[in-house]
Amino acid sequence: MASAKQVLVVDDNVDMVESLSALLQCQGYETAAAHNGYEACDAVRDAMPRAIIMDLGMPWMDGFGAVRAIRRMPGAQSLPIIALSGSADCDSAKKAVAAGFTQHFSKPLNFDHLNQYLSSLS
Repeated sequence: MASAKQVLVVDDNVDMVESLSALLQCQGYETAAAHNGYEACDAVRDAMPRAIIMDLGMPWMDGFGAVRAIRRMPGAQSLPIIALSGSADCDSAKKAVAAGFTQHFSKPLNFDHLNQYLSSLS
């Protein structure tokens, strides 16, 4: 079983994964990384994280496909899955929540807001 503070960071942009993981680690979180929806599904099957932060636009399997697949996994129905999107409009946020995400943040990411949200989950 994963640590209570483990966060899975999913983005096809390696620099984004590394920088966000470093910021989370500074806040005391353990992190795991995936670079597309398939890797995210495998990571969740291997060890259920405390939360997932996932980009919407990725090759092979995007965030929408991945969140639907993860929601079908045993124990993942109430897992906090946070969408990261380059789009800040209301429609993007509504589509993300309708697909199964619990929260939506737009890029560039306001890390303080993300950290407050993650802290509220504990």
